[in-house]
This record gives sequence, C-alpha cells and structure tokens, in this order.
Amino acid sequence: MNKSLLRFAGILSIVLLIALQSCRRDPITDDPNARLAFSADTVVFDTVFTTVGSATRQFKVYNRNSSTVNIGSIRLAGGSASPFRINVDGVPLVSTGDIVLKGNDSIYVFVDVTVNPNNSTSPIMISDSIIFETNGNQQRVMLYAVGQDAYFHYYEVQTGNAIWPVDKPHVVYGYVIASNCSKLTIPAGARVHMHRNAVLAADSCATLEILGAHNNPVRVMGTRLETEYREEPGQWGYIWLSTLSKNNIIDWAEIKNGTIGVLSDSLGASANPTVRISNTTIRNMTLAGIFGRDSWIEGENLVVQNCAEYCAALAYGGNYQFRHCTFGNYWNIGNRTTPSVLLNNWYKVDETTIVRRNLSKADFENCIIYGDKDTEIGLDSNTTGGFQYEYRFRNCLIKTDYNLAPVATRFVNVTVNQDPQFVNISDFDLSLRNNSPARGLGDPAISAFVPFDLRNQLRAADGVYDLGAYEYQ
Repeated sequence: MNKSLLRFAGILSIVLLIALQSCRRDPITDDPNARLAFSADTVVFDTVFTTVGSATRQFKVYNRNSSTVNIGSIRLAGGSASPFRINVDGVPLVSTGDIVLKGNDSIYVFVDVTVNPNNSTSPIMISDSIIFETNGNQQRVMLYAVGQDAYFHYYEVQTGNAIWPVDKPHVVYGYVIASNCSKLTIPAGARVHMHRNAVLAADSCATLEILGAHNNPVRVMGTRLETEYREEPGQWGYIWLSTLSKNNIIDWAEIKNGTIGVLSDSLGASANPTVRISNTTIRNMTLAGIFGRDSWIEGENLVVQNCAEYCAALAYGGNYQFRHCTFGNYWNIGNRTTPSVLLNNWYKVDETTIVRRNLSKADFENCIIYGDKDTEIGLDSNTTGGFQYEYRFRNCLIKTDYNLAPVATRFVNVTVNQDPQFVNISDFDLSLRNNSPARGLGDPAISAFVPFDLRNQLRAADGVYDLGAYEYQ
C-alpha cells in the first residue's frame, strides 16, 4: 500500500472515530443525589384582578451535576384546575416528562395566573406548586398570588346619575362615558383601574366628579399591579372632559401611568370652568399630564410630573388659572424635547389653513415650573387678525432661556433658573428642602385662596409662604 493510501486511511479512521463519538449519547445518571437547583424556590404575584390575568414570571432550573439527568416529570400540583399556567422552554403545558437536561445546563420555566371571580370584597390568597421529579426525588417551586374581585365596566354609556361604590376596585375596559346630562361621582377611597387605551369621560352636558379626600384619595391607574408596573407610563388612555360636559371636578386624586392625565376640551356655552382640579397629583404620562384644548381649567395644589412631552399643554387658546402648583418634568425614558408647560393659541389644519383662537388668560401664581431642559415654558403665539395671547407669571420660580426683559410686565416677582431643591425627584417627591429658593417667595394674597397645601397643612405655619403645592415642613 503506497504512502498516499496509508495517509488517506489514517484520516478516514480519525473522521469515523470523531463521528462515532459525536453520535454517542451523554450518559444519563440515575443517582438520587443528582438533584436540581432553582433560581427561586417561590414565585409570588402581586394583586391580580379576577379575569384580567397577570404578568409572566420566570425562573431557571439548573442541573449543576456533571452528568446528564432525566427530569421524569414537571407538573402543576393542581393539574388542569390550577389558576396558574406554566411554559417550559417555550412549550405551554400542565405536565410533561422525560426532559433531558445535560450536565451544567439549565432550562427556563415561565408562569402566569388568572383568578376566577369570587364575589368577595376582600383579596384572597391562592397557591399551587410546580413539582419536579428526578431519580426518585420530588422537588417543588411554590406559587402564590393575591386575587382581587372588582366591578368591571365594559364600554358603558351612563345616562342616569351614579355613585360608584368603594368596597371593590373598578376596572374599565374600553370606556365609561357619563352622558345625557347625567352625573358620575367617584367618591373618596375609590380605586379606578384602566385597561389598555381605556377612557373615562363626560359628554352631552354630563358631569364627572372625582371627589377624594385628604388621606383617602381617588386613585386612577392601570390594571397591572405587579411591582414592575407600578410606575410604568402609558398603560391606559385618558380622562376626557368633552366640549359638551360641564362643572367637572377632580379633587384629592392620584392619577398616574396613562397617556394623558386629564384631556379637557373647549368651554362651550358653560358659565363655569370645564374642570376644576385641586389637591391632585398626576404623573407618568406618555403625552401630557393636563391637555387643555381651548378649554377653561382652574388648578390649585397640583403636582404634575414625569411626562414624556408636557406636564401641561394649554393649546388652541382658552382660559387657565393655576395657583400653588408644581410642574416638575424629569422624564428619563427617551429624550424629551418639549417644555413642561406650553401656552399656544393656534393650530394648523393643513399646509395652508391655520386656525387661531383667543388665549384670553393663562395665569400662574405662586407656582414652580422646572425640569431638566434648558427652558420649561413654551410661548407659542399667533395673534394675526387680533387674536388674544394673554398670560402672566406672578410670584413663580421658573426655568427658561427666554429674554424676559421685553415682556417684563408678564413676569412679576419671578425667580429664574434657580434649582427648587426638590426632596427626591426619582421617588416623585417634589416637596421642598430647607434650602429651597422657593421658600418664602409666595404672595400671601394668592395663598389666601389656597390656605392649605397638598399635605393639608396650613400655609405659612413658619411665617412665610412658599411656592408650589407643598409648604416646607
């Protein structure tokens, strides 16, 4: 046999040996000491509304042994009746078996839960477990969830007066619209959870009253109550007060995690404001905290913060008055390019058509308007044809790069570009530190209209009147 054939035979032998080794299965151990390990021994879900479903939780299953193991069974202890559902490496199941897990490898297990209605006003604890059987060993990962029944509202048009009970939360799908001159009252202690894109509205001479109380506010937020969703913007639509609604009131409310906190349309024929908003916090909106469209809005003791575009967009003209309000925008999800507060009296229908309206009044008194942009007020006027553009900042602390000298009569006793020294912007606490330049700059005559702050503390308890919604404590 010549050298070439010998060389070829040697190479062929090596290739066949490698092929045989690659086809040989790793040995599966039956050692009862070859146990599994888990990234979590317990999976806990925060409050889950009945029928709504939960976020998905996950954990990893590890084989920390050098040998391959065969997981003989993975199953829900509650079987098909369990409110929990599991998914192993992308495969939904109630139970499965004979999963081969190589040495020092791992798999993912995903879990979610849906709670059946229980007709109870109190939350209930539900539990189950996932059982893993390997080489005669039985191991468990515990599952716990808190289920809460609720009043569910599906695309409701209300034509008679109603007061929502407060013994259970309210979950809104689609919309709830007060119509036909009715009044919808949401009293102190109510919890209103809005599903994706949901809207709470007043129309057709109807009235929406959100009437919370100090230490017992009305809370409006999304339906996902898990920890990771508690400050997640954009979970629902908006509160809409249409042109035809009247005498709307929002008092002592917490409104968060939507698209627009309060959308208020044109005044119409009413002799009163479209909406009065007081003693209220609005935050985490993917468009605006307050959006007025040629509307009449009065606001007192408001904190509006963390909005992707505007804390307050006062657009297309209107009539606005804000006293002792704090607008603080430190949006940190993406790049915000808009000011905290916009004053505008026109809009473009198309490339050739511009509509102008009167901004008859936009007064900010004893307010703070600040954030992380160079300017936090936007003055966008079009007075062609004699349309009004009237505004005034009085005894306010604002952040701006405008030259205020030409409009000095519109900025009276204003402090510019001094950090208000909020206590903790990352924790949404816009109360004032002891060294805040906003301390003592309030006009007592204005404070007389708002004698208590957002904590319901008497203003000027220390002898001076502070700017914004919070008096220094």
